[in-house]
Amino acid sequence: MMKIIFSDITIKSLREITEFLSEHWTKKEIKLFKRDLDKLIESFQDGIVSYPTIDSDSELRFACWEKNRLKCIFDVKTSDIEILLFLPFKGNPENIKRLFINRI
Repeated sequence: MMKIIFSDITIKSLREITEFLSEHWTKKEIKLFKRDLDKLIESFQDGIVSYPTIDSDSELRFACWEKNRLKCIFDVKTSDIEILLFLPFKGNPENIKRLFINRI
């Protein structure tokens, strides 16, 4: 079983998303979001990492869910997966730039 690591940016981005959802979505939609997030994390823990890379030169991968409205960017390591960012597709692309700058 792979260990899941959440970066500080990940926690902040997930908090922002859940705050937005609590204001704009129904309880049923939020419940489905949580279920889908749990499934994604479970697939990581099970070592299922057959998700596409961000580009051909990168080891960073991404998973889309919630009808492709959200993207999870993560890095697969030997015994763990570091979740780097949750990004709504209407989110600020500067978050991704900040993420790459911090990883160099």
